Amino acid sequence: MPAQSHVSVFRIDHLDRTGIPVVQANLILENEPATIGFGYGFSEVEAEVGALGELCEEVHCGAHVAKAPRVTGSYAELSRDRAVADPLTLCLPAGSDYTADTVLPWIEARRWPSGEPVLVPREWVAAYPYQLGEAPKLITPITNGLGAGFDLEHAVAHGIMEALQRDGNVVSYRALDQGVVVDLDKVEDRAVRELLEKLRGLGINVTAKLAADDFGMANLYVVGDDQGEPVAPIQVTACGEAVGPDRERNLRKALLEFCGSRARKAATHGPIPMLREALPRDYVERQLAVAMLDEEEQRAIDAMVEWMEQDAAALRARLAPTVFSERSRRPFSSLPTVPPAAIARSADRLALLVERLAAEGLEVLYVDCSPPDGAVKVVKVIVPGLESETMSYHRIGWRGVRRLRARRDPLVLDAAREGAKRVLLRPEDEAKCGGPAWFDAALADRIVGSLYPMYRETGTFSAQMVLAQRRGEPVPA
Repeated sequence: MPAQSHVSVFRIDHLDRTGIPVVQANLILENEPATIGFGYGFSEVEAEVGALGELCEEVHCGAHVAKAPRVTGSYAELSRDRAVADPLTLCLPAGSDYTADTVLPWIEARRWPSGEPVLVPREWVAAYPYQLGEAPKLITPITNGLGAGFDLEHAVAHGIMEALQRDGNVVSYRALDQGVVVDLDKVEDRAVRELLEKLRGLGINVTAKLAADDFGMANLYVVGDDQGEPVAPIQVTACGEAVGPDRERNLRKALLEFCGSRARKAATHGPIPMLREALPRDYVERQLAVAMLDEEEQRAIDAMVEWMEQDAAALRARLAPTVFSERSRRPFSSLPTVPPAAIARSADRLALLVERLAAEGLEVLYVDCSPPDGAVKVVKVIVPGLESETMSYHRIGWRGVRRLRARRDPLVLDAAREGAKRVLLRPEDEAKCGGPAWFDAALADRIVGSLYPMYRETGTFSAQMVLAQRRGEPVPA
């Protein structure tokens, strides 16, 4: 751990009323905002392990990106004599100026399970732009695919499920919510049933929804129309997500993450005076002093500040046509699943995930970011062919084109027109989705509109600080 650093851990669930333990873990470095991990669970220990695991993912991923040997060159050049991931398979933004001759920095990943080395673009490994130490050329780095655990199999499986989760809901929830409500007709987990009942009693109308069932797995998300008075209005926008072979485990994780999201949103974006009273004072003052407002994405900060000015009723009304919508129902008992015993071990769970992906022609790449002492394993998983960030950064591949075409969505066009951008694909992938495609980026931005904070949140306290600036009020410091 760097000099002049320390880790702090504290609970934040008192910022909500669900009673589910939620923990925040922070790595404090001199003159920098804290790197933060959040965890949740039915016990404090479960929540603390989750928070520290998430913190490990971000810290060790950043450390690896900074120190890993890099190779500079173009895909066309480098792929002549070594294995290289083709950026055309990695979900580029529509309209990208990438070509096979674009010179990029690359670092080494490995195929699972063979261990064969494969070069991947460095910006696909970083979790955040600042970890690169330079401007990205093709995408905005995101956390998608991070995984941690006490063994490599657990970490890789964790990263795969994260990637599957993003891929399954990329064009089917938030602003594009398809309104597929899951009828919780047969939930075997008693703790989950009791929590659902408790939330209803608190006036939080929880709904489980289905984003996709690709690869024979239920991709679930949980939202809640809070009819009460939340501590911070933004809590009504909370969401929990999960995908995996076991539908019961998915529901448990998505429901707990929903509860965790409520507390996290309050701790990150709640009113500063309230947080000064509710959180460790030294942590709050330090974060305010080192906030990097100039590094915030302008679209995100503008949208989040506008949210800060809304009350809970206004935000509920904004989500009603999409996030809280219902257009069809699926019984929970009808969703695909496997017996828990079949995936009880990390190795078994990972083998099943890899097998399901391979059946559709997809392979798993991973970058081992684990610290030298080996106490914890941290990876960044990349699955060429899976997708993310379509409605935020206009990234889309053949799977997204195929989905949108299947439902005749106007976001995908068969020919160019104003506001539409060419989807960059290999010829063989264009054939899989019905031919060349253009993504109507202008329409996507209009659809997302004021829901952008559902896609990209700002950093800790940033929106509240900018809101104070714009109102001409003293900036908390």
